[in-house]
Amino acid sequence: MTRIMVIVGHPQDPFERSAGTVAKHLARGDEAMFLSLTTGVVTHAFNVFPATGDDKLKDIEAVKQTKIDEFDRAAKVLGITKGEVLDFPESPMLLGMDEYVAVVDRIRDFRPDVVLCPHPVEVGRQDHMDAGRFANACVDYVRADGFPSALAPITVPHVFMFYYPGFNADQLLGTARHQPDVVVDISDVIDRKRAAMAEFEGTQAKADENYGEKTDSLLEHVDGHAGYMNGIAYAEQFTRLNRPVHQYLPV
Repeated sequence: MTRIMVIVGHPQDPFERSAGTVAKHLARGDEAMFLSLTTGVVTHAFNVFPATGDDKLKDIEAVKQTKIDEFDRAAKVLGITKGEVLDFPESPMLLGMDEYVAVVDRIRDFRPDVVLCPHPVEVGRQDHMDAGRFANACVDYVRADGFPSALAPITVPHVFMFYYPGFNADQLLGTARHQPDVVVDISDVIDRKRAAMAEFEGTQAKADENYGEKTDSLLEHVDGHAGYMNGIAYAEQFTRLNRPVHQYLPV
């Protein structure tokens, strides 16, 4: 059995970026845990707060709970039984020692074989970049004997990163990123992914926006495009953190 842990910035992110892949692993008996570092209340809650006013955030705790409820419902649709939404600072994601200990403890407790997380360079989505860098750092720290955690150190064998391609991110790097080197065919589970993402309509839909059409468009332009480029219907793509070494060509 493979244990997969998805570490992201916002509650919707693991469903949007990896729900198809995780659904396929769950179907074959693997185990998965989704961990959102924030509630997404700052950047993923549209038409919820008044535009102005000193007290416009007076209901923020209730909105946070709404985001958590959406996450829980989406997890149930996908079949995720282990999931958690933390309340770390968001936009900017200011993370210190307490936050590192909290996540290292969760990784050591779940003991994943695989961690999925955002790519550390995704300009225009600052929390995604911060979450990717933070997750990669935590994966490094979980193996350190002297890290201030009561749980036993582990080594996570595999880290796969996801991102939306974009000119701004490539411009910041100074060169285009390598193409994803792992492609997962999610054609047979795309409807389940769509159903899970639908649970976030209450806070994700902007004014006068058809959220269903928006979701369909995203799936076609991202997963559908990835599928088309690889000769299938729908795909999720990942980049390995560590390049695999073979004794012979992997054929």
